[in-house]
Amino acid sequence: MRQIDRIKLFIPIILAVFLVSACHAQKKPKERGPKAPDFTLEDLNGTVVHLSDFKGKVVLLNFFGTYCPPCRMEIPGFVRLQKEFGPKGFQVIGVSVDQNPLLVLPRFIGIYHINYPILCATDKVLRDYGNIYAIPVTVLISRDGIVLKRYVGMVTENTLIPEIKKALKEH
Repeated sequence: MRQIDRIKLFIPIILAVFLVSACHAQKKPKERGPKAPDFTLEDLNGTVVHLSDFKGKVVLLNFFGTYCPPCRMEIPGFVRLQKEFGPKGFQVIGVSVDQNPLLVLPRFIGIYHINYPILCATDKVLRDYGNIYAIPVTVLISRDGIVLKRYVGMVTENTLIPEIKKALKEH
């Protein structure tokens, strides 16, 4: 067999390999954030709650303090988000960094009509979620426990709605 005939045999193979490679190069893998750290926190009744208890839901985890004006400004929006998207697989969770949560939170929850769980922060959860030293910090977590977005400072309902809708569609 001549050299030219051998080359002609390999041209279709080379083209096929090139096309398959080009197709795979076009498909960029979806960028994913880190896995959200699971936590063990208590609510005001002393009930132990884990992030893993909400597996399968999109979670908005909000670190706040009752003494923090931007934190207080966010809460009515979080209440509305919970009402609107809760039935669709969404869950807001508040994590209080207050010094005396059992003393200050019951009244605060009533005043703001908070309709989502409020948990008491530990040093460990504050470290695990990025050494939180300033609040508010809000973390959007996918149904499968991946950190989608992290907001430092006040975040508005209008900023969150498109991200929540997008996260709820992914499954």
